[in-house]
Amino acid sequence: MHKTLSFLLAVNLVAASGCTTLNEGLEAEVVNSIRYDDTSCAQLISERNALAAQYGLSQTVERTPATESRFMGVGPLIPDLRTKEVRQRNLAIGQIDAMNRSLTRRACIGDAAAT
Repeated sequence: MHKTLSFLLAVNLVAASGCTTLNEGLEAEVVNSIRYDDTSCAQLISERNALAAQYGLSQTVERTPATESRFMGVGPLIPDLRTKEVRQRNLAIGQIDAMNRSLTRRACIGDAAAT
């Protein structure tokens, strides 16, 4: 019985690791701001405002880093069980934060970047 249970647990962990894991999902929310540097300031502000409105977020929202997993060593095996809506909203937060960093770095219309 013990060997069978161990085998089933191992099979489930291997199967679950084939899905998107929580670590991968959290990493996908980190957006590099350099990708927005080729977009004009006015267009980027417009895109940021539209994205913030779509998800009901502040235009100045900042992405907070994920806390370290309490399950040290098995983080890559934990499946991402968050709902699709939560993952999309968190990705939008990462994108808005990256857009704001690009606007700040390029000194786009100082006060307009926050409106």
